[in-house]
Amino acid sequence: MGTIKATCMAAAAVLLLVSATASSNDTSPIPGDPSSLKPWFQANLKPYRHRKGTLDPALEAAEAKPRTIKVRQHGSGDYRTLTDAVESIPSGNTQRVIVDIGAGVYIEKIKIEKDKPFITFKGSASNMPTLTFGGTARVYGTVYSATLQVYSAYFVASNIIIKNSAPRPSGRLKEEQAVALRIGGDKAAFYNCRLIGFQDTLCDDMGRHFFKNCYIEGTVDFIFGSGKSLYLATKINVLADQGLAVITAQARHKEDDTGFSFVHCKVNGIGKGAYLGRAWKERPRVVFAYTEMSSVVDPAGWSDNLHPERDRTVAFGEYKCKGPGSNPSGRVKFSKQLTPQQCAITVILLVSTTVSSDDKSLIPADPSSLNTWFRDNVKPLASRKGTLDPALEAAEAKRRTIKVRRDGSGEFKTLKDAIKSIPTGNTERVIVDIGPGEYVEKLKIERGKRFVTFRGSPGNMPTLSFAGTAREYGTVYSATLEVEADYFVAANIIIKNSSPRPNGKLKGEQAVALRIAGDKSAFYNCRLIGFQDTLCDDKGRHLFKDCYIEGTVDYIFGSGKSLYLGTKLQVIADAKGNFITAQARNNEGEDTGFSFVHCKVEGTGSGAYLGRAWQQRPRVVFAYTTMSGVVNPQGWSNNFHPERDQTALFGEYKCDGAGANTAARAKSSKKLTSDQVAPFISLGFIEGSKWLLPPPS
Repeated sequence: MGTIKATCMAAAAVLLLVSATASSNDTSPIPGDPSSLKPWFQANLKPYRHRKGTLDPALEAAEAKPRTIKVRQHGSGDYRTLTDAVESIPSGNTQRVIVDIGAGVYIEKIKIEKDKPFITFKGSASNMPTLTFGGTARVYGTVYSATLQVYSAYFVASNIIIKNSAPRPSGRLKEEQAVALRIGGDKAAFYNCRLIGFQDTLCDDMGRHFFKNCYIEGTVDFIFGSGKSLYLATKINVLADQGLAVITAQARHKEDDTGFSFVHCKVNGIGKGAYLGRAWKERPRVVFAYTEMSSVVDPAGWSDNLHPERDRTVAFGEYKCKGPGSNPSGRVKFSKQLTPQQCAITVILLVSTTVSSDDKSLIPADPSSLNTWFRDNVKPLASRKGTLDPALEAAEAKRRTIKVRRDGSGEFKTLKDAIKSIPTGNTERVIVDIGPGEYVEKLKIERGKRFVTFRGSPGNMPTLSFAGTAREYGTVYSATLEVEADYFVAANIIIKNSSPRPNGKLKGEQAVALRIAGDKSAFYNCRLIGFQDTLCDDKGRHLFKDCYIEGTVDYIFGSGKSLYLGTKLQVIADAKGNFITAQARNNEGEDTGFSFVHCKVEGTGSGAYLGRAWQQRPRVVFAYTTMSGVVNPQGWSNNFHPERDQTALFGEYKCDGAGANTAARAKSSKKLTSDQVAPFISLGFIEGSKWLLPPPS
């Protein structure tokens, strides 16, 4: 197993490199000297016992209670087949399960569902087991043809051969592709594994992945997909003896945060003319650094896939590679020989989720210190260069402003027209400066329009208003403002759904004011007003600071991972059945949740719950928050699912006020310790050091 011994705890620890709350070691560039690679890895990937308090809370809890099950073909283990072993692991699994696989060939088609996180497949380095099946695209569909499909998070494999035994495509039949491994779960690691096939061997489908000391063999597009993965010291074996051969087909279509990085790898094979990658989609991102390339590589290096317009949108890069296949003189024009700065950024981008120790600074208990803490940890762009997401940094460097004024004194009279003017694939910060008044519009910012800011005046805030309801549009699509793009910012804006308060007599009366479904978005001094389902915090990482959110039932709901800081929650609880949050986390592998820090819970009436267990495993924490008598003494509801008392994470820490008394709290409620609350009361909860900037002035 290379640098890590195959003990239970060590095998469970191999995921630590891709932890979402990893330490500042994430910024240590991989050394150019291959002899330094092992010490670098050991220095930056510490064992579990040295990482307590810095890992994803769910991962840390899982690693603390590992168990092993043995699979032996001849009956000397717990199971004879991997299928039976995987089936034995419960849905909603919360502990590291190490599946110790004996030697032999296992002819099985294996699938690990999304709700079975924390699984390790471990073989013996000296006698590696083989998982094999002959699935093809014709029978199953391309991505479903895989011998092993993994949809769950925190998967690990070490010392395993994964093979698709279907014959080599002849080109005479359609759909001869045959996948060996499809990895569609987040935060997965593979050590000393061999992936063997022909066309489409590895579907690196989605999520963050790490491959170290592996071997991957194929013919065409044999590493493909939308993953964000680092391949370290891995051998790429190309079978280029029968026509077209392409190593990668990275599927980045827009300005998505995905890509493949190959560092200290070896590209060998038979034949010649193999491309390092092709522009299967519009914006693939692939980098080879410190990699040895044999003459199997085509002198052109890369292919635009007969789409010359993609020459301007691809990110195909090489850095300090060697060998006869690395000569840059014959490379296509759209490939780039990277500078040290560009290469370092790429490696950090593809490996890291946090780059600054600012993420670890805990929010202070004293509310008077909050703004000072925020200024110290969220510094302006001028002092953050080289530490932010590269795409964000580039966008902020070339910002522009467009004005919207109802009276015609700006470039546009409506927000809808202003949004239309922003091009799809936008790469610069566009500040939409909104004049005072009420804008009765239904607005949507599509995924392709990143880096948009809505800015109003704090002294005369504009109101965005519309009366959409679930009955007419569907719940989440009823929003006055829908944001699907990443890096959205709003400051000094009122967002309102003006539909009447639901009376309970009609279906579909829910009415969303804001739906935020883009990643890395921030809201400063905004007011969100509605009744049921005011804020759909749908997905992605978000910050709400100094905001005001008003509603009745489930008025902060969804699968986002968001920090609410210094925000007022106004509950209209003068009728029965009032819930502030309905967080939608459904299984242990989902890294989502809401954290409310230094907030105020006020309102009219009484009996409002802080949250309900809408789904199986909601995660909501209130810390340093003042709660008035509007809060129900029980605090939380299991939503008439008593079994969720054990699976919900409803936590409180050092809250005060009449509604904060924990004496009568529900069973599902937890009074957190300082260690338990720590992951929820820093910018690390939303990995903010890579993307948060101060509010626009």
